[in-house]
Amino acid sequence: MLNFLLVEVPAGVVAGIRIALVALALICTGFIIFVVMKQSGNSDGTEAFTGSSQKDDSESYYGKNAGSRLDAKLKLWTYICAGVLALCCIAMIIVSVIFPSAEPQAAPQVGAMLNIITALLR
Repeated sequence: MLNFLLVEVPAGVVAGIRIALVALALICTGFIIFVVMKQSGNSDGTEAFTGSSQKDDSESYYGKNAGSRLDAKLKLWTYICAGVLALCCIAMIIVSVIFPSAEPQAAPQVGAMLNIITALLR
């Protein structure tokens, strides 16, 4: 049914695609964390109880709406990055299903290194 997908692709190309997808996913997650931290939270009325106050930039029309415009842009970037992150994850799953033989194998040197580390820790 999907015989056209069964093409011979070098393992290095598949590994490069996986590395690129993982790097893009990590960049997106870091950016999402940053953008969410920059967004202003919803006030639940505890400012009066804690004694804190919000800064008042309401001297001009621009000052009244500056916060809401910035939050709208940050919210849009959050959605965009979350969508890119979801697409990266789906693409990684598809690459793993289509090219299962290109799964990374543990090199024999890794086992030797683990043996040396466990011997040193004894």
